[in-house]
Amino acid sequence: MGKASTMTFIAIIASIIGFSLFISAFPEGIKISHPASIYYEGSNVKFYGKIEGKGTAEIIAYNSSVVINNESFEDNFIINGSASFSCPSALLAEGKILAKYTLIKGKNCWVYYGGKKFYETMDATITGNLSINLKGKLYLNESSEENKSDLLSVGFSRIFPMKFNKIFFINGEGEIVIDGIERSFTKYVFFRGEGEYDTLGKLNASGYLLAKDGKFYDSEKKIFFIPVKVFLLWIVAVVSFILSLFFKKNIFLEKDKLFFGFSIVISILFFAISFFLWNCEMERIFGLNLFDIRNITIANVLFLSLAIVPYLVAIGMIGLPARVAISSIFEIVGLSNIGKGIGRCLGFMLTTFWGISLINSILNLTLSPLLRLI
Repeated sequence: MGKASTMTFIAIIASIIGFSLFISAFPEGIKISHPASIYYEGSNVKFYGKIEGKGTAEIIAYNSSVVINNESFEDNFIINGSASFSCPSALLAEGKILAKYTLIKGKNCWVYYGGKKFYETMDATITGNLSINLKGKLYLNESSEENKSDLLSVGFSRIFPMKFNKIFFINGEGEIVIDGIERSFTKYVFFRGEGEYDTLGKLNASGYLLAKDGKFYDSEKKIFFIPVKVFLLWIVAVVSFILSLFFKKNIFLEKDKLFFGFSIVISILFFAISFFLWNCEMERIFGLNLFDIRNITIANVLFLSLAIVPYLVAIGMIGLPARVAISSIFEIVGLSNIGKGIGRCLGFMLTTFWGISLINSILNLTLSPLLRLI
């Protein structure tokens, strides 16, 4: 076995071990994306996910099974009083919470079901069809259950193709504060996130995938439609490439040939790490994990496009110029294979880290037409 083959073999073994160790050390990836801070005052908030609340409540149940302090009932009920509740999956719309199941802890509550009964303390569960009107505070989080589409209106569910969970939708027009900056909107604001909502109309939340009036919210400075940092990276790549054409000296050309297979294997390793990290970020941002997809359906194809198309665009915008810039510098001294390997590795890492930080810019270039569905 020659030196080049030996180095390639060692690189393969080391890459397999290295990738396994990386996955073990970072099973959920490295958190790259950061949610936007959002503040809004108004009554046009819709949300789907896990909803918990505390305050003065009116709970109306239709054709439901109710267990109150270990007593079971089946009928139509109204519960009034001071209560805290938890709905594993529910829809907040027009000031009401609609759910199929809830846990309730109450104090000084009246229950109406033909007659009426007073409960000083109450531990109850309701299964069926129920709505909750609350004066108090709601805690809006991610549901552990699958989307219950029968809770959703058609207009609300025709939205960006993704896992439908912890979704906020604010329709109409008004003002919203995003990362401390007040912005106006005329149609809607949409994002995935979690937060607290005062039923008097104050929303404090944090979220990903923030869209406003048909575009993803993007505060990046641009030259034309290209983020400034990407534009500068391309300038560096072009200059490096031109310099390599005029100052090329094949000093280490023979030694460089030994690294041909090695550079390819290491590039594959960094591509695998890059795509793994990208997938972890897609799960945070979209609620989508590519490795959970088992069947080829139209919905799953849309899911795949959400992750793969922006990744490919990020490679073209960021990874390619990074690879050209690095490899061009190494080619000046005849280290073409080493330069290409290092360039590809750095390019894949920048694709993920810069790409995620610029994800809204990339989505506006690729997938923003889907926002017209909203």
